[in-house]
Amino acid sequence: MTRREYNPALEPEPYSRGWWLRRTRNGAWVVLVTVLVWVYADAEFTDEAELNATVHLAPARPDRFVLLSRDRLRVTFKARGRRSSLERVERWLRQPETVLSHHVAEGRTALDIRAILNDEPGIVKEGVTVLSARPAVLRAQLDRRIYQADIPVKLEYTGAFPTEIAVDPIRMGLHVAESDWERIRRAEPEPQLRTVSVDLQNVQDDVPFGAQVVPQIAGVPVEPERDRVSVRVKIAKLTEPKELAVPVQVVSPTVWAEDGTWRDYALKRQDPAEWRPRIQVSGTRKDLDQLQAGDVSAYVVLTEDDKKPVSWLTRQVEIRLPEALDLKLLGQRPTVTFKLEKLPPAGP
Repeated sequence: MTRREYNPALEPEPYSRGWWLRRTRNGAWVVLVTVLVWVYADAEFTDEAELNATVHLAPARPDRFVLLSRDRLRVTFKARGRRSSLERVERWLRQPETVLSHHVAEGRTALDIRAILNDEPGIVKEGVTVLSARPAVLRAQLDRRIYQADIPVKLEYTGAFPTEIAVDPIRMGLHVAESDWERIRRAEPEPQLRTVSVDLQNVQDDVPFGAQVVPQIAGVPVEPERDRVSVRVKIAKLTEPKELAVPVQVVSPTVWAEDGTWRDYALKRQDPAEWRPRIQVSGTRKDLDQLQAGDVSAYVVLTEDDKKPVSWLTRQVEIRLPEALDLKLLGQRPTVTFKLEKLPPAGP
């Protein structure tokens, strides 16, 4: 067998065209092999990471349903995938504008967070699999969205006593969750929409101005048909505000003192601080100087229905100002939360 020997004559002259072509080909092969090795390693090597995301929930049929439970949830989840894919998903989730949307269908109350994340396009396209999530299940609550027509609109104001108030429109419809409407009717038997408080010292007499409608009644969210109304007032005299802390009393049927109701039941207050609210009234300086906290009557009226077993009842406080003074209550009446708790039978 003939031994092969290196022949310098076969090597191209240094820096010639052939010399550069040979080295380019060799370098290209080295680069290609290196890239393939790294691509193969990335494709084969999987990793796990703990990530965070914000999930936004909304009704699948917003024209028919309202979401009563929380609409935003921060979740932590464990995911598996290629290291580069996990890094891209993590960077994407860290962007402030990244929110994962999910539409809740009727009848769906227990939502599997892991399933929601595994259906998210931004996660699916990276080939990442969500293994677990905290919380694992979210309880979503949908309620029927109903329409209520002809709700009165009241102008809230400070700074003056008007002789005439014209609100346009004076009534409007609203959408609200069915259970929320029941809460509103219990707290405020004659519901009305109110505007944000307007300082009449800053408006011109008998000149129309706009006022924003507050999208809630008795602290419960509603959706008014219009967010603003047009108002025109005629001002009689300017006023000032005054703040007072008033104790809330309880008024019960007279028969309860005779039939043993107060022997069998006790009034439980959810938050004792609610029963001494701070209210604001407006009037002329002369009338405000005469007003004392003891001159204001604040109370809630109990009824037989309050004896029914419930979790808590919320009711607006009735406010009575001295008739001899020309005063006006500013803002909505305060509310208190309570229940009549059945007492255990007395021992022998």
